[in-house]
Amino acid sequence: MKESIKNNSKNSLISEDVIPVTSRMRTLSGLGFANIWIGMAIVISVFSFGASGIEKMSVFGVASATFVANLIIAFIGSLTGDIGVEHGLSFATYLRAPFGIKGVHIPAIIRGIIASCWFGINTYIGSTAINYFTMALFGVDNWFLWFIIFAVLQIVNTMLGLKAIDKFSSIASPCIILITCWMFYKVNQLAVLQNFSILGYHPAQPSASYWFVTMSANMGMWAALAADIPNMTRSLKAPMGERNWLKRNKNNWIPQFVTLPIIEAFIAIIGAISYKTTGNWNPVEVIQQQAHGVTLVILLVMVILAQWSTNTAANLVPPAMCFTNAGARWNLPYKVSVIIAGLIGCLVQPWNILNQLYTYLGYFGSILSAIAGIMICDYYIIRKRHLNVQELFKNDGQYRYHGGVNVCGMISLLVGTVFANIFSDFGYFFGFPSAFVVYLILMKTWYLKKFPQKEIVSNFSDEYLGISANRDWIISGYEKQAGYEEIPSVDVDVDVTKYSGGKEYEQKTGHKLIITFGRQYGSRGRELARDLAKKLNIPVYDEDMIKYASKELNISEDAIRKGEETPRNELLHALTSGSMYAAKEYDASTTDKMFLIQSNIILQLAKMSPCIIVGRCSNYVLEQAGIKTIDIFVSANYEDRIKQVAHRKNISYSKAKNYVDKKEKNREYYFNYYSSYEWGKPQYYDLCVNTSSMSLDDLANHICGYIGVN
Repeated sequence: MKESIKNNSKNSLISEDVIPVTSRMRTLSGLGFANIWIGMAIVISVFSFGASGIEKMSVFGVASATFVANLIIAFIGSLTGDIGVEHGLSFATYLRAPFGIKGVHIPAIIRGIIASCWFGINTYIGSTAINYFTMALFGVDNWFLWFIIFAVLQIVNTMLGLKAIDKFSSIASPCIILITCWMFYKVNQLAVLQNFSILGYHPAQPSASYWFVTMSANMGMWAALAADIPNMTRSLKAPMGERNWLKRNKNNWIPQFVTLPIIEAFIAIIGAISYKTTGNWNPVEVIQQQAHGVTLVILLVMVILAQWSTNTAANLVPPAMCFTNAGARWNLPYKVSVIIAGLIGCLVQPWNILNQLYTYLGYFGSILSAIAGIMICDYYIIRKRHLNVQELFKNDGQYRYHGGVNVCGMISLLVGTVFANIFSDFGYFFGFPSAFVVYLILMKTWYLKKFPQKEIVSNFSDEYLGISANRDWIISGYEKQAGYEEIPSVDVDVDVTKYSGGKEYEQKTGHKLIITFGRQYGSRGRELARDLAKKLNIPVYDEDMIKYASKELNISEDAIRKGEETPRNELLHALTSGSMYAAKEYDASTTDKMFLIQSNIILQLAKMSPCIIVGRCSNYVLEQAGIKTIDIFVSANYEDRIKQVAHRKNISYSKAKNYVDKKEKNREYYFNYYSSYEWGKPQYYDLCVNTSSMSLDDLANHICGYIGVN
């Protein structure tokens, strides 16, 4: 291990923040991803698209052009997102395959600068909202001061990592929905007063071609995120061993398809109606005109939150990951990269860019449409989703090509960018396919013959698949950062000779009878496990693990019990660590050591004899070790659990209720923190039982019948 770390320290392609994210480290749910998308979707330019489109189209035309554009973007983003889901790779790290280990820096840094510019634009818009806020309350007018303060706050938030962004988005998303609904209400009121028919409106000089221009402009705006979405999807929870693309990517494609097209179309409608009724498409200025007093303050706060949530996820995380990848040779930390991205966004004077937004969108979209075309061609057509991930981190590996540059990728990027700019009104529709086709032809006729790719030569062996083949990519020397730190050994002294059960099951199935119990607090799951163990004549382990862990850590058993289900302050942990994903690292904390030790105990007990293991993520721990288990989840009606706890602890109903709620929350947090499963979800268990519906004895008999033993 020491030798591998020493060697990697000289490797310019490896750093803590660019290694693949393993299943153990993935914390982002589908709902969390949807919240992030809702936060990102409120972008000032979409209001502008709606306003410009209404001059040549009906309101329906504006909405449909926006909807279709973002539907296509959601489709492309879902395709590229599988790179993060399947292999746990960031955008820039993956680009080493189609561009080479050195050539990657050109498209990656270009993408980073583009995102940084967007950060500056949205920060400027947010700062004007803050300035309106302070003017309304205190008469203070200094937008540049608020620009600097707002930028710093966003940078700090992003430095905390994607989990912090997820938490912030869960707060900001409802605010964003409220502000858009309020704006629609206000502009609709104005439309009614002016006898403006939203549904019946038709422009004086309609233009059919403008529908495609508006659609293309919308696609150009989201071209960047459609390409580098792996930066976020690599943190999405995904089922191990799932071959079906739709099921494996459900937390990837569903949030994108549900949120982006609908919200963007709604925003475009608001921009269109606002422009026709007030002559102004800018939401900050519309709010200032139409709201007063407390209402004005609340709505301006919502605008600030909207810009904040967009910036952190869409305009700071992507460039930070690009710069971190480029700076791997200097071990450039993610946090420093965030600061660099923020500084670039501030120094480009975004207020000037905003005045020429369409021009910049054209340039941005042309480059990024070409990158997306190359990525999808390389990932789905050339490699068929298979990837020699280990070689991505080798200076002399298969992705070195010509001196570290894939000439095919560079030529394709140039061709796609040129075509997109020649036909700038429809840039994405020319940049994407031209880059796709040129890359495919050059690779098939030239590069694959000159530089054979192992994943292709192997006839696309499962050896080069990630999560769909039950594989996490572990880079030597970074096992700890990947959540695969070696588990400390523990002396487990258990006499299993007095138990003779489990033989019938093993004869029938060829597997040792290992049963895990998850349970709601107060559901009597522990009692059911004991009753079942007696019927099966096998040992049941619960408090035993506390005893062994206590001895190993040299701390009291009470301290172990308290720490087992106590949430850690992950934001503080991330802030004091050097990694974006530090919030889930297996570091030297007592809680993490305790989990590692108990995991070792669970593995040892499961190998010794048939048994029942209660709680402590045992179903996840054993599944990761490849041990066949029967996983049972025990629940009970909420009222019954409260009464059970009140009786057992001799406390009042209200105290028991608070106790159950707290323990449930902590138990769920602990399980979700240390596993890639979701606590209590039926799909992660073989059998779910309810102790409110049957006696414990009947349930134990029912489980025996399910297992197939007498």
